[in-house]
Amino acid sequence: MIKRLFIIILLIGAGLGVRAGELTFGNEDLSFRVTYKWGLIHKVAGSADIKLTKKNDGYHAILTARTQPWADKIFMVRDTLTGIMRLDDMSPLLYDKSTHEDKQYRHDIIHYTYHGNRAIAKVERFKRLKNGRTETADTLMSALLPAVDMLSVYYYVRRLPFENMKKGTISKANIFSGKKIEKLSITYDGDEQLELNGKKYDCYRIHFMFSSERIKNSSKPMKAWIVKTGSRIPVKLEGELPIGKIQILYNEPQ
Repeated sequence: MIKRLFIIILLIGAGLGVRAGELTFGNEDLSFRVTYKWGLIHKVAGSADIKLTKKNDGYHAILTARTQPWADKIFMVRDTLTGIMRLDDMSPLLYDKSTHEDKQYRHDIIHYTYHGNRAIAKVERFKRLKNGRTETADTLMSALLPAVDMLSVYYYVRRLPFENMKKGTISKANIFSGKKIEKLSITYDGDEQLELNGKKYDCYRIHFMFSSERIKNSSKPMKAWIVKTGSRIPVKLEGELPIGKIQILYNEPQ
C-alpha cells in the first residue's frame, strides 16, 4: 500500500473529453517527501525526485523513488521511471520503468504509436523473482485517449483547464500499468488554500479512485492538492492505510 500511494502521485488526474490547456514546460527539477502519520507519530518514509528536460526530440522525464531504511524493513522501494513525451501535447512516446521491490527486480518498456483516438502500446516486460528465476513477456495493448502511463500522466494533469471545471465534475482516463490497463475516476472538489512548508498555496483539490477490469472501485478515495498558478505543481497527496495515513509532500526549493 505504501508503494501504491507513493506512485499514485503520478496519477492524480486526466480528463476524458477535456482538452489540455496551453501550459508549457521548460526544464524543471522537483522533489517530494513521503511521510507516515499515525496519531503523534509523523515520520519521513521515503522520497522522490522528478526531473524534466526539453530536447529536440521531445520532453525527457525521469523519476527516482526510494524508501528510508526503517521503511525498507516493511516494503523496500528503489524505482526509476523514465519517459519521452511529444513536444506539442506531451503524449507519451516511450516509457521505461525499473523497480527493485521486496527482493524482486522488474523492468517494463512501453513503445507508443497512435491511430485515430486510440493509443497502441507495445509492452516488453522482464522480471527476476526472489528465487532467481526470470520471466519475460511481450504484450500489445490498446486504449482510448487519453491514455498515459505512470510518468506522463503527471504532466498531463497539470495542463488541464481546472479553472473551467465545476465542483463535482468527474473525469476518467486509461493508464497503461504493467500488463493491464487501469481506470482512473477523478472528482474535482473545488478550490482550497493549503498551508505547507511554512507558506500558503491556493490549490485545486481533487479526490480519485482507481480500478482494473477485474475489480471495480478497488481503492479508497485519495485526495490531492494542485497549485493553481505557475506550472501547477501537485503539492500534497493523502491516502488512508489500515493504520494511519501516507502523505506525499512537495519540497519547496530553498
